[in-house]
Amino acid sequence: MKKLLIITPLILFFVWHSAAAQTLSVAGSWTGGFWLEGNWVIVDVRFNQEKELLSGTADVVFPSYSNSVSARNVDLVSLKSDSDKIEFEIPFNAERIVFRGQVRDNTISGKYEYGAASGDFGLTRIIEPSAQTLEKYYGAYRVSSNRVISVFRSLSDPRAVWFIDYQTGQVGTLWAESEDNFLTGSGRGVSYPATLKVLFVKDASGAIKSLKWQSPTEPNLTAQKIPFKEEPVTFQNGNITLGGTLILPPNAGPHPVVIVTPGDFGSNRNQLRWWAHNFVSRGVAALVFDSRGAGASGGNSGNNSFSDLADDVLAAVSVLKNRGDINPKQIGLFGFSNSAWTVSLATSRSTDVGFLILQSFSGVPPWKQEIFRAETQLRVDKFPENTIKQGANFMRLKFEAARTGAGWEQIEKIMNQARGEGWLAYTNPPRSLEGLQRYWQSTANYNPVPALEKIKVPILAYWGENDTYVPAQESITVFKQAMLKAGNKDFTIKLIPTGRHDLIEGESGSPRIGARLKKFPAGFWKMKTAWLLKRVKVSK
Repeated sequence: MKKLLIITPLILFFVWHSAAAQTLSVAGSWTGGFWLEGNWVIVDVRFNQEKELLSGTADVVFPSYSNSVSARNVDLVSLKSDSDKIEFEIPFNAERIVFRGQVRDNTISGKYEYGAASGDFGLTRIIEPSAQTLEKYYGAYRVSSNRVISVFRSLSDPRAVWFIDYQTGQVGTLWAESEDNFLTGSGRGVSYPATLKVLFVKDASGAIKSLKWQSPTEPNLTAQKIPFKEEPVTFQNGNITLGGTLILPPNAGPHPVVIVTPGDFGSNRNQLRWWAHNFVSRGVAALVFDSRGAGASGGNSGNNSFSDLADDVLAAVSVLKNRGDINPKQIGLFGFSNSAWTVSLATSRSTDVGFLILQSFSGVPPWKQEIFRAETQLRVDKFPENTIKQGANFMRLKFEAARTGAGWEQIEKIMNQARGEGWLAYTNPPRSLEGLQRYWQSTANYNPVPALEKIKVPILAYWGENDTYVPAQESITVFKQAMLKAGNKDFTIKLIPTGRHDLIEGESGSPRIGARLKKFPAGFWKMKTAWLLKRVKVSK
């Protein structure tokens, strides 16, 4: 009996110690980061546990143009774990980022050191659902008659979804803590600490029926998924087949419809839903489609002519106008940035387009817009004036070589001399003269003005005052002159003071600050639907 009393505490200690070790296991995927000079640095870590051996890899993405300030799948070094403490280092360029933290409730938080910089860091344990698994969460969720939340495919992280609250303008990324449980931080790319949690609720069949919104800044709320009707659609332009999804409101048709048009960057249709859901939640159907070279669409992305891309859109118009659930007189086009050129050209070629919405449209040719972008972004990122001039001059030299075929040797010399210098990445340095010339012939020398001068349908055109990609003021002047020449009296221009190129609010248009931005301007999404609902008839 005495022997049993001696052994039992040892057994109890062993069981407790084993349970604690399992609880504090860090094996799996973690996402988070740290703040550096006011901007968010993304850190993704994958810990592997094989028996007593702990190892791991990491991705680090600093807010910059240059690939030299990001690292992928780097092996962790100096990895130590003891009880609830963990230390590791991520080799980065010629230095190391040192992390010392504590594991608690599926988070790791503590201090980081990077050169002379130091501060707090945090990571949250996540799961990594497949793209197919994430599709079940896509949709629009109604909180009230005036408030809808959209959930759609992430534009930057294949493991996550994005959301937009159309009423408040809040935008962010949702990472999965577990099936149906998601979190986000205070910024569209920020994951730690969690400032919002979203629980998706299923019905008896396993389909998502609602979401629960848990935020410390407002009472918890529930939003019901709007029962949109969705149908796959294909259309043909020559030998190119394009695939998309037609999203229809739950009420009876025939419906007005907006074709949400991607840029020539290999975009998936589900990355376009943030625009589509806003329209469909107000009774207007929307078509989203995969750009060339993506999803179910044929062809290749990049370097397609705007003429070919415009004919892609008109092929979609032809399919829609012959459907009984679509009003053939109320088919409109929406384009943003690169695709704003596409839809304006398509509209100029067709009498079947009933209205046009342009976001961040450039009134100058792509080559001139690109010079503006490089020079302006170097300036807002506070490069010295002589460096800004150097970058702008290089852009002019690049496009002169694209136009004439001469000067490639000088371009190569400048790129070799500037290798490793921060300004060069802002210029999208070319890889070859042949590629540069193809870009000029297919895209860079496109003049958007002649198409604008032919458009007589209602147009909503809007820009962000803090846009560093497109010369907003110059584009507005060009647009007004084109409308005057076209004799078009039904056009609306909006310049949004706090808007960037994507119209999300920011104190500047610097690409570096994108991850920490939080919302669209108040009334932005309502402005678009209010304009449209004055010009189309929605079925009740």
